Amino acid sequence: MGRRSEHVHPGIRRRRAPALLAVLAVSCAACTFTGAPAWSAGSPARGAHRHYPCSKPNSAHVPCYFSTPSANIRCEWTPASDSVACELLATRRAYRLGPQGRATAVKLRLSRRGETLPSSHFQLVFPQKLSCEDTSTTMTCNQDEGFGFFKLGPGLARSG
Repeated sequence: MGRRSEHVHPGIRRRRAPALLAVLAVSCAACTFTGAPAWSAGSPARGAHRHYPCSKPNSAHVPCYFSTPSANIRCEWTPASDSVACELLATRRAYRLGPQGRATAVKLRLSRRGETLPSSHFQLVFPQKLSCEDTSTTMTCNQDEGFGFFKLGPGLARSG
């Protein structure tokens, strides 16, 4: 026969629920910000360590610099303005995209290459529903629930 469950005081359950919700919220925030599930951040092979760009401790509060694998496009996410800006180095064309509105052309000189995105079609997801996806030579950044975007690449610079 099965064991009879013990009675647990209702106050104990109420105290555990906020802690469980906090752990769940942190896991979801890590998933949203890094572009990868929090549980997949473990090592893919024994002894190997996988690192996702813009996912260091405190990364939601400090600027993040990243670039395409070919290093022809450099980008910066700024938490203070909740915006992403990227520059195509060959032409010095640059765009900035915020959580609302269209992308705007800006003058930008990013001296830091930042972290190289690991592979083609890697997607970074930022707070305020902004995301950027790369190929080896192009970068596309979008408002995930809006119409603003920009796309930079060799012979390509457009926004909306």
